[in-house]
Amino acid sequence: MTPEEWLANFETKIADVREKAEEFRVGLEAAGTTVASPDGTIHVGVAPNGSLTDLRLTDSAVAGKSGAKLAEEILKLARKAQRDAAVNVAAAFAPLGGDSEAMHMVTGYVPPEEPEEPPAPEPIRERRLWQHEEPETPPPPPRRPTRPPRDDDDDFGGSAIMRRD
Repeated sequence: MTPEEWLANFETKIADVREKAEEFRVGLEAAGTTVASPDGTIHVGVAPNGSLTDLRLTDSAVAGKSGAKLAEEILKLARKAQRDAAVNVAAAFAPLGGDSEAMHMVTGYVPPEEPEEPPAPEPIRERRLWQHEEPETPPPPPRRPTRPPRDDDDDFGGSAIMRRD
């Protein structure tokens, strides 16, 4: 190989690396993501590095939910968004990394996908033709039968069986 061929080959490789680096830069900038809850009341945005960049809640997102339940939903969405961002970063790095050690390192940090929870079944509503609105009062507890008053007279004529005279 002549020095001119070597230089031309080297310049081609440099141009290819620059092109891939630019693709990676563009892909990395777009790797951040936003996910929403199924009902659209919660939106969580993360940057390519997984840091939280946006959190939007509608009024209906907090209505009728405990703080713990709301926090659980937000964290679940944040984890999903962080995973999606990590997958996007790995996809952006793929043209540069190929099947290299660096690519395996990048994909090694992608969190596992969380299993989807099936939607909670709707409560079964009982249908009645007529329904009394007032709550039923339970019947009073059964009363114990009362004993007749005790008569001090007994059948033995007032003498005690075990008596000392």
